Amino acid sequence: MLRPGTLVGDRYEIIEKIGTGGMSDVYKAKDHKLNRFVAVKVLKAEFSANKNFVSKFRVEAQSAAGLMHPNIVNVYDVGEDDGIHYFVMELVEGITLKKYIEKKMRLSVKEAISIAIQISMGIEAAHNNNIIHRDIKPQNIIISKEGKVKVADFGIARAATSDTITSHAMGSVHYTSPEQARGGYSDAKSDIYSLGITIYEMLTGRVPFDGETTVAIAIKHIQEEIPSPREFVPEIPVSVEQIIFKCTQKNADRRYANMSEVIQDLKRSLINPDEDFVKMIPVPGSEGTKTITDDERKSIQKQTYANQAYAPNGYENYGQPGYQNP
Repeated sequence: MLRPGTLVGDRYEIIEKIGTGGMSDVYKAKDHKLNRFVAVKVLKAEFSANKNFVSKFRVEAQSAAGLMHPNIVNVYDVGEDDGIHYFVMELVEGITLKKYIEKKMRLSVKEAISIAIQISMGIEAAHNNNIIHRDIKPQNIIISKEGKVKVADFGIARAATSDTITSHAMGSVHYTSPEQARGGYSDAKSDIYSLGITIYEMLTGRVPFDGETTVAIAIKHIQEEIPSPREFVPEIPVSVEQIIFKCTQKNADRRYANMSEVIQDLKRSLINPDEDFVKMIPVPGSEGTKTITDDERKSIQKQTYANQAYAPNGYENYGQPGYQNP
């Protein structure tokens, strides 16, 4: 843990710790070169010691630094100082979407869709630059005091899903796509799935799949049909329900082709919420659910247990009672 007054990179003066996660801590700092406050994310010692991970982390953070969008927590800098590996981000005053949902219990349809559109626009900007998030969830989305919605942690999630650390973080299993749960290839459509789960939680105040263990939850993502959000909130419009269903198809080929399509349907649902306009994609020979084999179950268990300590985001405590907004 860095003490207040510590100077990182001969430029960033640590003010206070504002967040923590499995892989990193986040500090409010003063950038003395540009005379502004920033957020500095510092890798924990156990990850800093992994040279292969650090190398991937730097490459991904540098890629993320090329992203500039109003709905993304922008990355300004990445560096190393006496064994401390860090990257510098835009400081956003506000709370995570997760905390906001907990505070309000559930969101109105109009508010949830408005937030979802902003999230989608941030993800779309990243996808257009060939950057996949791989860890979309309410904990990684920040709502500023002005109401601006920003997606955080582009870069670190990709590094966490490669080499010795796989995609199955303890804090992420509720939002993980079936292909990620299997430990397989993930792409832009994995982000679309996780977005669908996030919209579901905004509208109902709950996640569709839960269980006593991360393995149990991962298996549900693979082989159980998602329960209708209208079972819990009957007034959810049919178009919104269908958007969620299309985002969260088990077969990635049946999901939206890209974020632009998602945004188009979300905007249309605001205008004509009760219109059944969402086009589901039939795929010959595709299955809605698929029972996993014993070997697959063992693989999921091995992958999940190996990663229970890893939570890529550093915003877990952002906006909690102990946190003082800058």
